[in-house]
Parts: sequence; structure tokens; C-alpha cells
Amino acid sequence: MGTEQQIVYGVAEVERSGPPVDTSAPLQFTAERLRVWGARAAFSLVDQGLFSGAGFLVNLLLARWLVPESYGAFAVAFAAFLFIAGFHNVLLLEPLTVMGPGRHSGNLPAYFRAQFRIHILVVGWLALAGLLGGVAIWRVIPESPLVGAIFGGALMLPLLLLLWLVRRMCYVLQRPGLAVAGTTSYFVLIAAGLSALHHFGWATPFLSFLLMGVASLVASGVLLVRIGFFRGPKVPSDISWRSALRENWTYGRWLVGSTTLYSVSNQTQTYLVAAMLGLGAAGVLRAMQLPSLLMTQAVTAAGLLFLPALSHDFGRGDMVRVRSKAAVVSATLALVGLVFAALLVVVGSPLVRAMYSGKYASQAWLIPLLGLIPVATGFSTGFSLALRAARKPHYDLLANAVAAPVSVVSAFLFVHWWGLAGAAASMILSFAVSGGVTFLNFHRCDWRTQ
Repeated sequence: MGTEQQIVYGVAEVERSGPPVDTSAPLQFTAERLRVWGARAAFSLVDQGLFSGAGFLVNLLLARWLVPESYGAFAVAFAAFLFIAGFHNVLLLEPLTVMGPGRHSGNLPAYFRAQFRIHILVVGWLALAGLLGGVAIWRVIPESPLVGAIFGGALMLPLLLLLWLVRRMCYVLQRPGLAVAGTTSYFVLIAAGLSALHHFGWATPFLSFLLMGVASLVASGVLLVRIGFFRGPKVPSDISWRSALRENWTYGRWLVGSTTLYSVSNQTQTYLVAAMLGLGAAGVLRAMQLPSLLMTQAVTAAGLLFLPALSHDFGRGDMVRVRSKAAVVSATLALVGLVFAALLVVVGSPLVRAMYSGKYASQAWLIPLLGLIPVATGFSTGFSLALRAARKPHYDLLANAVAAPVSVVSAFLFVHWWGLAGAAASMILSFAVSGGVTFLNFHRCDWRTQ
């Protein structure tokens, strides 16, 4: 969700700058407006591409360098990090993006500092809980590589999520180009650090998390200085971290359930494979997922470029155009995903050899199977965006509420019956069910009453 919103606000928030606009007049696509929209959309996509690319690079090289058990430990810890990041998104990042420009535009530096304190408080407690979990695992299985991975992820959690927070501040300030500068420095530090770890033979899950945390801290520090975070407020402020936290909770509390269910739907398989088949199997599953994950992010990012247009049509009351555009977007992105999956059937084995230097060759058949996930994602994207443009987020909750139990039950049964193939089948089924429910919600919605 955080990824999606960064792209959305890189495009949609453009209209908030400049002089007041007559909202009753039709939207005019002047050359200047298109130039600004295009530049900010491009910066947003570059920012997200670099940030996702850094994560992809870490996973790719660790899967290539580490034994499957060690990479599996990293994959499990990273899945836990993404689970926490989902709550960080709905309780900090999304409220910051919506409430910051709307209610606190007159004193954003003070508002940012309040959100920074909330980040330290909330994520600090979560990091402490992670450390206690690491201690518990160490007491039970001290030799497990999962111990170092959990400790590294927990220690670096506040720093890892800090960059997410600071990049979002850049979008609130309508400066996505500045976010690109920070993300570029993060990517360069990650690439250089991974090379150093491999050169000295220090590539471990613990040190990999440490590297990401330090790189995030450096990039965040640069951005905080550039946005004037450390300068004193220019006007008196009554913004406290307590009032900001109450505001965040009021906005984000209804999204917590959806985030929980979404995480359950998409991460259950990793945990169950690690528990039932071992950390090595979890590492194989994650390694085979990487091409699919990259394509899924690309499909999602491409679809979100259409959200402002759908929102504009909805605002005009043109429901026919909303429905037709949603269908076209879903069909197009599903077709793109299908072509990608077909391509993986042809190049799956050579791709595994190129990515992992011959490792995981016997599991290469999983790559085209997991390539069906972007197909399901693309199919649901247009319909989901239309429902969001129509301000019906409860349909997203409903889709996740159906997909989550299907994911849990199918993962347990399928992994037990078919091993890694069962885990892949469960993932595909979960995305397909979510997409199917979204499609039904789209057609059951009474668009005539909008």
C-alpha cells in the first residue's frame, strides 16, 4: 500500500500547487500542466523503481551468495518486516499524506516533527518486541540462522522505515525529485555495501539488515536536511505528537484490518513453508518469486497512473467512462501479465542460471508457475482502482477478508500435499480469489446512485 500511494500522490497532488483553481470548470490539459504532471509522474516512478530495485538487488544477491537455509532465514525476517511496514503505512504514511496538506499546510515542519516522534515511539516498541522474539528463538534453537536475521531486522527496523517516512514527506511537499535524490543515494550505498560484504566474505542476514539500516539512515539524513526538518518552526504551533497520533488513528484505524488480511493473504505461505519444509525451502520459494514480484510491482505502478483519470471521471459523474476505463485497464494489464508468464515458460531455466549462477536449477519450473500472480494482479487492478476512485474502500477490505482464510487453509493443505508446488498454488489461488471478489464487487456496485 505504501508503494501504491507514493506513486498516486506523485501524480494526483499536482493540482494543489499554484493559485486556486475553479473546480466547476472542466479540466484543461494545458502544455504547462501536462509538463508538470509528466515530470512529477516520472520522478515518482523513478523513485519507486530505485527503491524497489534496491530491495530486489539485496534479495537477488543474497539468494545467489547464501546457502538456502541462510537466505530462507533472511526471507522470513524480511516478510516480518513487510508485515510491520503495512501498519506503518496506514498509521503514519497515509495519514501524513492526506492530513498534512489538508490540515497542516501552514506549519508542515512542526507536523513532520510530530510524525517523526510517533515513528520513533511506535516503531521503537515494535523493534523491542522483535528483539524479544529473537531472544526466544535463540533460547530454543540457538544455532538457527533465523536468530541473526530476526535480530538484524529488529535492530534496523526504525531506520529501515525512517526512509519510507521521509520520502513520503517529500511527496507531501510536492517534491518527488528530492525523493529521487535520497533513493538514489540509498541504492548506491546498498550496491556498494553488498559488494564489500561479498568481497570480505561477510554476507549474512544480520549484516545485510545492518547495511540496509545504515544506508536508510544516511539517505534519510540527507533528505531531512534538504526539507528543513531541523530548522525551528516559523510560526507558533500547537501540533503535538499526541494530537497527531490521535488524528492518525482516526484516519487509519479502518485500514488496519484490511492491511492485516492482505498480509495474511500474501505472506502465510512463506511462514508455513519455513515451518513445515524448513528454512532452505523458504529460501527457494522466495528466490523463485523474485521475477514475479518485480512484475507485480510494475503492473501495480502502471495501473495506478490511471487513478487520477478515474477519480476525475467519477467527480464529473461520468460512470460509463469509469466502468469502461476500469475494464480496459484490467484487460490490458492482465494481458501484459499473461505475456510475461508465457515468456517465463520459455526463459525460466536460463533465467535461473543467470540470476543464481546455477543454484536452484531443479526448482526453475516454479518461476513460470508463480508468473501467473501478475496475471491475477493485473486483472483486478482496474476494477479495484475504479472502486477506490468511487470512494468505496470497504470493498478492498471485503476482498481481503475472503482471500485471507482461503490463503491460510490452502497454504496449510497444499504445502502438506505438494510441498513447494503447493505453496505456489496457494499464492496463485489467493490472488485469484481476491481478484474475483473485486470483479464481483465492481459489477454488483450500484453505479447509478453515485
